[in-house]
Amino acid sequence: MSDVLGKIEEITVAGKSWVIKLPEDFTAKNNLAKGAQVLLTFKDGEKVEAEILPPLSRKLKNLSSRVLKKRKKVYEELKRIGD
Repeated sequence: MSDVLGKIEEITVAGKSWVIKLPEDFTAKNNLAKGAQVLLTFKDGEKVEAEILPPLSRKLKNLSSRVLKKRKKVYEELKRIGD
């Protein structure tokens, strides 16, 4: 298990949730799509819910990048006030 944890490339924090990119060897061994992520959400300080997120299509990646660029100031302000 420590070998897998040592290979995690990226953890993104979003509120009470973590989005963790799953390593390719883990996704291959567990029949998940390459680029899949897991969303861990902490509930009431007692539970953790997990959800597998499939990788975004190239079209959605491009769209989200364009929206982020266009609305960057809005996202920064939401982050500042604790969206």
